Amino acid sequence: MRPVLGKFFLLLILPVSATLPAMAWDDVGHKITAYVAWQRMSPSARENVIKILRAAPEDSQLAAFYKSYGAEPEETRKREYFMLVATWADIVRDREFKTRFAKYHKGNWHYSDTFWKQVNGKVEELSGFPEGGLGVEKLVELDKVIRDPSASNGDKAIAIAWIMHIGGDLHQPLHTSARVTDTEPKGDQGGNLFLLSPQGVKRADQVNLHWFWDSITGRNIPLKGEQCERDYIEPIAQHIMKKFPFAKMQSQLHLGQYDAWQKEGFALNPTAVFSADLIRNELPSEKYRKNAFEVAERQFAMAGYRLGETLNGIFGAPAVTPVASIASCQIIRKIMYPVFKKQTPENTAKAKPTIAALNICPTGPAARPTTMVEAEGKKTARAFDVAKIFASEEEARKYAAGNAITDVKFEIQ
Repeated sequence: MRPVLGKFFLLLILPVSATLPAMAWDDVGHKITAYVAWQRMSPSARENVIKILRAAPEDSQLAAFYKSYGAEPEETRKREYFMLVATWADIVRDREFKTRFAKYHKGNWHYSDTFWKQVNGKVEELSGFPEGGLGVEKLVELDKVIRDPSASNGDKAIAIAWIMHIGGDLHQPLHTSARVTDTEPKGDQGGNLFLLSPQGVKRADQVNLHWFWDSITGRNIPLKGEQCERDYIEPIAQHIMKKFPFAKMQSQLHLGQYDAWQKEGFALNPTAVFSADLIRNELPSEKYRKNAFEVAERQFAMAGYRLGETLNGIFGAPAVTPVASIASCQIIRKIMYPVFKKQTPENTAKAKPTIAALNICPTGPAARPTTMVEAEGKKTARAFDVAKIFASEEEARKYAAGNAITDVKFEIQ
């Protein structure tokens, strides 16, 4: 079990009390991840997931989060409900709700620690330590629940809430790590024992490395004045999706390979978390903070993409063709451009042969043109959006090389 350490209030930068349970990404981090997942989910997956969540057991209070009415469009209310569900596993920590706490709080589900030490720059994983959390193990079990046709919607609702939360937790690097040093011979409990406060600071006022990473978003992008949560989170999530597009990360999703998710998170600890410029009992430098947020942004995107596609595969038609079938969501073709929704003699005359990067994994309902793509030895028509236009074959080849695009053809399509 991890020691009790800090409960992070939304975007407030406060000292961490040593009498409250430790958390992973704060509410903002989990909601960003859920927003990204929602954007990846097909309409049928969204509807099925919301229906199941609203069938959650009454004593979980999970269904009570849904707003049945309001000024917002129904789609907005569903999305924000889904985002709130991703924080439910932290909400049930509240001991004042005794029945809910006793039944649903599972402290050691939030992390899966690898014990390790670093000597002269070399990382050595260690054995012989007590249980380091059940995050990966529980993800495997919960995945089976939501795939089981005989499982009740109530059981599936709780499983979805936990998957959304643990899946986010494992992308916070310190939820995969227990670093062993002379100061912490039994492990640093995910950075909870690595203090950033000067020596001598009262226990109640101490801050630690785990807290620093959990609350990374609010310290890099503070909430402004009376800004509402929706207006705060949505632009951040959209920026992250643009900065780390699905097309570039699709080949790294490793859907269902929860141990691989944990290993990826753990690999960030020796370099990004415990970098050479991190000093015990000192607040991290501006450079460290910026680098940490860059890592966190990518982790938010990856977690969201993975969770969204996981739910797509179970509760709705997958939004994309599996990676095994299509090597990349981007291809390069010569097409007639501009592309018009309606073909008329006038529009046809305007279109010219143009080299373009095509996104063949588009999202959202829309009428789109198609192009032929070869997958597993078979040719299939794929709908596409035009992602980028090139002035020459040379420019297109350079773009392809820089973005790992292997399907490049310059014949007119």
